[in-house]
Amino acid sequence: MAETSNIAKMAEKVSKDIFSEFFWQNIGPMDINWDCCQQDKHQKTTHPTDIVFRYEDPYEQKYININFDLKSYAQGSINATSIRTALESLAMASECAQISQEWQNIYQSKTMNTDIISSLFVYNHDNSFDKQFDKLLLDATKRELKLASGNKIFVFSPQKIQYLITIVTDIKVLRGEEKLPKKDFCTFYYPTLDKKPTRNPWKASATIETLFNAWQIIKYKINSHSPDSNDFGIIVYYSKEGDCQEEFQYLIDYLFHYQLISEASKIMVRVANADKYAANNFESAVNEYKNKFAPNDETVQKLESIEFATITNIVKTFSEIEIGME
Repeated sequence: MAETSNIAKMAEKVSKDIFSEFFWQNIGPMDINWDCCQQDKHQKTTHPTDIVFRYEDPYEQKYININFDLKSYAQGSINATSIRTALESLAMASECAQISQEWQNIYQSKTMNTDIISSLFVYNHDNSFDKQFDKLLLDATKRELKLASGNKIFVFSPQKIQYLITIVTDIKVLRGEEKLPKKDFCTFYYPTLDKKPTRNPWKASATIETLFNAWQIIKYKINSHSPDSNDFGIIVYYSKEGDCQEEFQYLIDYLFHYQLISEASKIMVRVANADKYAANNFESAVNEYKNKFAPNDETVQKLESIEFATITNIVKTFSEIEIGME
């Protein structure tokens, strides 16, 4: 049965706060159970769905529906056994969701192609989990997970969730300081691939794959009150520590490859999990590129104008009593 306690609601609230900023839409009912289509195989009568989010694929004419299992665990409950149990349950639900008429009647679009994927959201509600989640996940999946062919499960770790909370908070702060316009004038950036442009370049959601990348790029209109202006800036949120120069050289390579250095009027790089030498390493990477151009070259000026900043990790806390009263 889907979790219904006040502690479980913390994960629901956090997930809504996070994913709405990435232009995901919460669809259909939350916290429901639906009939298992393969009861003999799964030895279950129902499967839970805690919440479903939807976004439009930036390149293909289709939606992505994500069936979430939201877990709100105390530090001591996050271990290989609990993760394995949750993944096994979600794998079975994922298999049935692909063929369940009931699930699809509730959550699928009737007018557009939709892919169904699944996600385990592991929220640490007491903010004290400091272990390496990747190792726990590796231990939890040493035995092969029975995942149906073509099905995908993405796992949001406590650290990943904290990172996403941090950048969402930073986005809101930048809006409050008027360094970033309203959401209507922002989009997530996707390059043209193999002559295939994004379908809605100013209404692109962050894909789930994007959230697991080393960086996420927000493109925004600088003159949002001037509809004819093509002037834009970008914010690069960087999830790694930046503890070596080569990390940032790879990022700058990307910005050059897709002409963002030359085309963007303003570039900000903001690092959430920064090493104490990250700023120095970024400056060294910039200087490495500056040396390839004449001192008065416009590219040098653009490189020098990049704003680099580290941002403080945000810890989100809730009161069980307050949530119970909502």
